[in-house]
Amino acid sequence: MNCNMIQPASISVTPMLGSTASPYEVLVNITQRLCFPCCVGNPPVFDGRYSLVGVSQVGEGQYVATLHCEGVICYTPLGGGCGCTKSQPLSQDFTIPIASTTAPTITLAQGASKNTLATTACQQASRTFVSETPLTITIATA
Repeated sequence: MNCNMIQPASISVTPMLGSTASPYEVLVNITQRLCFPCCVGNPPVFDGRYSLVGVSQVGEGQYVATLHCEGVICYTPLGGGCGCTKSQPLSQDFTIPIASTTAPTITLAQGASKNTLATTACQQASRTFVSETPLTITIATA
């Protein structure tokens, strides 16, 4: 894989059970293919920062919030040894639909990320990085 052509990450947002009114609690899942395999026992480090890009109306009472995640995935490739850390940037937008009678104002607060590698049974290395970050989205209407 040519790291100059890093594929976009898959970013999904899942509402947390019990979160039915603002502030909403969601879990942001980022799945990214790494340029090199990494040992499962030494997962990558990633502390992405989330920000609001903007809110757009897409229909009557329907809005889309565009969020941005920015950070660097740092990891030691399999067999790389000490001092062979790789860095893979992640800078990507994703959207969340919002139902509101008026244009909403949105604020974000993020919790600590949990980082891991996705593997199958008995697999010692993987190129599939997974990060999950709890995000609190507060929506206010004018």
